[in-house]
Amino acid sequence: MPNLSNLKSEIANVKDIGKITSAMELVATAKLKRVAKRIGEVKIYVAEVYQVFNEIISSSQKSIFLADANKKFSKTLWVVINSNLGLAGGYNSNINKKVLQEMKDKDEILAIGQKAVNYFKEHKKTIHDQILDVDVNFTNSRAREISTEILAKYNNEVFDEIQICYTKFINNVTFEPTLLRLFPIIKKPELKDQSPKILTTFEPSAEEVLDASVMMYINTIVFGTIVESQVSEQASRRTAMENATKNGSELCEELSILYNRKRQDAITQEITEIVGGANAQNEK
Repeated sequence: MPNLSNLKSEIANVKDIGKITSAMELVATAKLKRVAKRIGEVKIYVAEVYQVFNEIISSSQKSIFLADANKKFSKTLWVVINSNLGLAGGYNSNINKKVLQEMKDKDEILAIGQKAVNYFKEHKKTIHDQILDVDVNFTNSRAREISTEILAKYNNEVFDEIQICYTKFINNVTFEPTLLRLFPIIKKPELKDQSPKILTTFEPSAEEVLDASVMMYINTIVFGTIVESQVSEQASRRTAMENATKNGSELCEELSILYNRKRQDAITQEITEIVGGANAQNEK
């Protein structure tokens, strides 16, 4: 006869885990509501900066920040945005696997989040630097500090390409691992059937304006991608904990049914043994 105490203990453990996952779901929901308020404002800000910067780039002819079609990249810095905590579904693993597939032997990682550090160390990749103080309270001033460090690495030719890797937020259940080249900037080709547009004159020149405003460009991208990743992380964790709580409830129900069946079988067997013993006594 199976040990009913083990089954009872297992049911209690599943219920305790369910309480934890349910609490984590509530916490993730609260954080999601908090950080989601920023995403709308950030997207508007990023869109405005992109529009202005595209005008500058389209008018520039030569700059260290513009991509050279004939140049091959020898060493890339991958800025990988992860979380410090786990239990967020495929949020971290999806972007990390995507980066790992694209990396060359000499490439290095700027890991944002402890999970990125752990993953790429495990896969024997070089961690150039790590940033672990990114959370839902992430500020634009902190983004500027990170951006300054990244820009210095590119200007000093430590790396000839910078890629930022983040999780794009589509909706509360859909997140897309995304790779975005920060430097050098790819100049978009002009379309032949493009409608006439207002020509903008830059003084002293578009190239000098580009050099002067590149900090705003990288700061906008770093801030926007980290905030968007934060929203994706909380939404992914909430979904994962919701599914875990649901699965735990189903498992608990199945174990309870099994426990009741085994308990009934044990009671039936005991009654049978008592009746059998009584009959044996009567036969004497």
